[in-house]
Amino acid sequence: MHWKTTGILVALLLALGIFYYVYEVREGPAREKAAEVKGRLWKDLQAKDIDDVVLKREADTLHLKKSGDRWALVTPVESRADAGPIDLLTSSLASARVEREIDPRPSKLGDYGLETPAAEVTFTAKGQTHGLRLGAKNPTGTWVYAQEAGKPAVFLAPESLLQDARKAAADFRDKTVLTFETKDVKGLAVRAAAGPAIEAALKGADDWQLTLPLAARADRSQISGLLDKLRAAKIKEFVAESPATLAEYGLDRPLRLALILGEGKDRAEKGLRIGKTVPEKKAAYAQREGEPGVFLVEDELVKAVPTAPTGLRDKTVFPYDRAKVERLEVESPKGKVALTLEGGAWKITAPVALKADEGATSDLLWKARDLRAKDFAAEDQKRLGAYGLDHPEVRLSVWEKDAKAPRVLVLAPAKEKDRAYAAVPGEGPVVAVEASALADLGRSVQDLRDRALFAAFEARDVTRVQIERTAQTLVADRTGEDDWALSAPKKGKARGTRLTDLVWAIRNLHWKEIVAEQGADPVRYGLDHPVATLTLSGKDGKTVAALAVGKTESGQTFVRVPGQPALYAIDGKALGDLPGSPEDLLL
Repeated sequence: MHWKTTGILVALLLALGIFYYVYEVREGPAREKAAEVKGRLWKDLQAKDIDDVVLKREADTLHLKKSGDRWALVTPVESRADAGPIDLLTSSLASARVEREIDPRPSKLGDYGLETPAAEVTFTAKGQTHGLRLGAKNPTGTWVYAQEAGKPAVFLAPESLLQDARKAAADFRDKTVLTFETKDVKGLAVRAAAGPAIEAALKGADDWQLTLPLAARADRSQISGLLDKLRAAKIKEFVAESPATLAEYGLDRPLRLALILGEGKDRAEKGLRIGKTVPEKKAAYAQREGEPGVFLVEDELVKAVPTAPTGLRDKTVFPYDRAKVERLEVESPKGKVALTLEGGAWKITAPVALKADEGATSDLLWKARDLRAKDFAAEDQKRLGAYGLDHPEVRLSVWEKDAKAPRVLVLAPAKEKDRAYAAVPGEGPVVAVEASALADLGRSVQDLRDRALFAAFEARDVTRVQIERTAQTLVADRTGEDDWALSAPKKGKARGTRLTDLVWAIRNLHWKEIVAEQGADPVRYGLDHPVATLTLSGKDGKTVAALAVGKTESGQTFVRVPGQPALYAIDGKALGDLPGSPEDLLL
């Protein structure tokens, strides 16, 4: 009996498996396809096969035609078409379903809005013509009464079909202002009604050069930005197809932008003409070169088109390879400072040997590299004295690896308080820059020297914090990564985050000023009897860092490193609120 039952179960499972395979695997796709086409108006129609569409509406007739893989608008105007809305329309037609037949042979088409249809759609696919008449919406508003061309029955179709069929011609038009590929652009030209012509050409892979009205480096990023905006620009509104006059739109004396595409026999030109602005629409009138139609473009595109050579000119004042710099010198009213890169770290070599502040040195070099011209004062350097550059206020010299001579930048103040003049002696123009460049680049020894009060140490290696005050001394020991316990003058679990923050604050402490190099007048700074002395110790009991804290005034706190003579001023908030009693630390 046991084996007979098992055999029956095996047979049932086998039968179920065969049924599943046949029903789901072999016949499933066909069944799904049948369900998909069930109820469809045109069962074998594919959207990709539709190549001609006519939309007849009460106000107009719209004709769309496909050639290859591109659609064009034939009527009411000839124009490139936007594939997006056309794809939606053809997909709607291909998937159109008969939701429910309402009347197989209606006596009054007017009852369904079909005597004068809201829209008639005629389209061709694989040489066959199909048609659909769309009338009024049904009471729910989600369906529309419809008839297939040549057939009497009235049925309900999706209302989205009517929406697509009633779209304005402008909705189907390609709104791309200029069609081009950025990689094909080899040059550009800008010509305003007044002012000089501006031309730039691509030399090599990505080296843009101004060629008119002067030969100079062009700003590659500025040109790339202009091309990106132009390529992405869309027509905001179609205004007139063949205007009788262009003066109304300011296009009789336009701003012209031309792109040179390709080279040699493949050379072509595409252009845009820009006219009056329309402030209330944040737009401007425009035309494609060689085409009569007038349209509106966003005013942001107009603003991106330069009308002066400086708009496309490279404004880099002091080009050099930051990664190759091995030595530099700064001369300014603050004195002369020389620095050398040794073993990956900057060192001051003159007027005294000191460790340099890596951040300050890097900032100086980047400020020089990022300096940009606000204006071009002179194209040559024949009259440097007229700009105070024969005796500059600041001179920065930079030596790159293997270079025999430095690259030099000189700066002098201008009459205008917000400007300074700058030049690279022996090359390029004299330029106007922000006056702040004088202070940014005119650094002193004090500005560039390392201001860290302590040699670098790992905060996690600190196992004890001692805060010594006149009345008592607080001692806390680390019990975990951020866990601390107070061991004197009371015992208990301490506020770990507060102690960890204090360790980090001491580790990252930098002085703002040396107030007394040899420690003179400690009374003046409250360091004869410090407010507190902070000591950080490691596992071996050795001192990692120690600091005596004096007075705080005018946003500065005066400190001293025990065993060293110098007195320093630090930011008054750098150490935070120092604990003064056990209660400040105990949980």
